[in-house]
Order: sequence, then C-alpha cells, then structure tokens
Amino acid sequence: MKSYPIMLNIEGKAVVVVGGGLIAYRKITGLLQAGAYITVISPVIHSKIEQLFIENKISWKNKLFEPVDLDSALIVIAATNSEIVNTFVASSAGKHQLVNIVDNPELSTFHVPAKLTRGDLTISVATGGGSPTLSKSIRDELAVIYDDTYGDYLEFLTLSREKVKHSIFDQTIKTKLLKAITNDTYRQSNNMQNAFLELISGYQNMS
Repeated sequence: MKSYPIMLNIEGKAVVVVGGGLIAYRKITGLLQAGAYITVISPVIHSKIEQLFIENKISWKNKLFEPVDLDSALIVIAATNSEIVNTFVASSAGKHQLVNIVDNPELSTFHVPAKLTRGDLTISVATGGGSPTLSKSIRDELAVIYDDTYGDYLEFLTLSREKVKHSIFDQTIKTKLLKAITNDTYRQSNNMQNAFLELISGYQNMS
C-alpha cells in the first residue's frame, strides 16, 4: 500500500472512535496527546476509557454505532472486535473523512505508525500496514539510540535557532552555527549549551 507520511495538526478537531476496548483506549491516548476532541461510540467501554470520561477528557455515547455518529468528525477510527461493525463504519464514512480501520488496512485511508516521542521530537516507523510488529520492533531499537536526553536537547536547538535567526550574523554564519550545535557533544553537555546561548545573546540584532 502506497502512502504519504504526514504530521497532522488535530488540536481541537473532532475524532470519533467506535469501540470501547483496550485497542480503542490505546488509540484514544495518542489522540488526547495531540489535543483532539474525542467522542467514543460503544455500548460498553473499558474501565480505562470510563475513567477518561469521568475526568471529562472525552465524550461517550452509550449506544450502538449509527452512520449519523460520524457527521462532524474529521477522523474516524473503528476499533471494535467485530469485523462486520468495523466494515460498516468504513462504508459509512464520508469521502473527505480520514478513516482508520484497525483490523483492515485496505479499508483505511490512513494508518498510525509506531511512534517514538522525546519532547517535541517524533520518530515514526511504518510498514504500510504490512507488519505492525516489525514497526514496533524498529521503534524499540531506536528508543535505545534516541534516549530521553533528546527532549531537552531539542528544546536547546529550538531556542538556539530563534536566537541565531535574530542575530547580527550573515546567513552563511547562521547556517554554520546551527549545524555546529547538532554535533552530539552539545547534546551531552549542558555547559556547552549554556555557553552557546550566552554567546549568541551577545550578538542579537536590536533593530
């Protein structure tokens, strides 16, 4: 299956998740991290999903799925244990809605890759739906290489980029500075990070 990788901003967007089990819960947790407005459609939900509902983090419709449930959704996810229901959800979705059927990549217009997150750093691994197990295995290998230090390191790079951008240096020097701080020695040394920020702060464009 050919696909186009994309990072999608779904903050405040409506997402409908059909299903109330652990697979649905795992989908929901990722969607919540992205700031989506989530409605769960299921007559029965797992206790973990119920807790999210009690905490007002999601909406829940205690009912069987009907096509009208998808009317306002940007994203539709079918995560029930019934192939019939999941197929019905897929056929009910509009042509402009993004659809993920957890047990059927062929009926999906998108799939969710295995993801590694370190602060604002996101690394995704996908196999086109061919082997989610392989995707997760590769992600776990990458997690060893890109450890928790990368979250703070990316914060440093982001702040440095803004300071360099507004510095008095010409574009050639700016490019060299930004490349220099991607050297791994900067990730490993808070002292080097602080020294760089202090140095650049002395060359800010005041105009």
